[in-house]
Amino acid sequence: MTRPSLPVLLAVACGCAASGCAALATKPPTPADDISPRQSAAITAPPGERYFLLVFGSQTCLLHPKYTHTWATVVKATGCDGPGTPKIEQQTISWLPTTLNIRVWSLCVEPGTNFDLPFTIEEMLRNRERVSMWGPYEVRPGLAYRFGVQKAFMESGRVGYQCIDTVGEAAHGTGCDCIHAITDMDPLFDRSRYPLAYFGDAASLNIVRRIQTRPVIVCPEADHSWLLPLLGLDKYPIVRRYYSGPSVPYSPENLEEFLRSTERN
Repeated sequence: MTRPSLPVLLAVACGCAASGCAALATKPPTPADDISPRQSAAITAPPGERYFLLVFGSQTCLLHPKYTHTWATVVKATGCDGPGTPKIEQQTISWLPTTLNIRVWSLCVEPGTNFDLPFTIEEMLRNRERVSMWGPYEVRPGLAYRFGVQKAFMESGRVGYQCIDTVGEAAHGTGCDCIHAITDMDPLFDRSRYPLAYFGDAASLNIVRRIQTRPVIVCPEADHSWLLPLLGLDKYPIVRRYYSGPSVPYSPENLEEFLRSTERN
């Protein structure tokens, strides 16, 4: 049997997303998706504890889905209200096939592994991919909690990897790609709002856009570059990206308006 060419496969995948296959594809049963926006908003943090989100994308100069990736890291910083350097803890969702060999045309779910932040960056650089980063953004504790629940689910062994997850085995809720490993925790939007027509930097930017238009980022314009050396990110050739689209910053008023809109819908 002749294997379909990559352009043909991508055209089919994008067509499926546009025609509704992405919406019909079943998300894996992550408990992160069961946390309502109001439940998430009710989560608070003790004094001196803050949370930050970083979103990453990578791709080669000649864009090829096999050599693209999207991942994200949430950082908890404690001791922010006192002297000295805050203590940080990080969680990363970086979902890849365990073999690290991305089979773009496969319609079968295979074992996946959630890799940590340093390994992911170094692996993408080994592949000669350019690594881009949005953030760090300070985020509300509820987003960090939801992210942790999703990370635990991805590492539970209940879900596998498939590069194009809107068709084939993964469409039945048994697997996902790197993008949906993050976005499947979104209780408001299904996979049709995170279509595979976006991949690499474009997919990562789309995630940033969705987060920016919800009141979960505290002072979106604030610069939190002080975190980068604490995470060891200053030693890598990472391209800093800056979001310039619509933004809804966190405030109690914006949050309540957002929650009411989700409950009306």
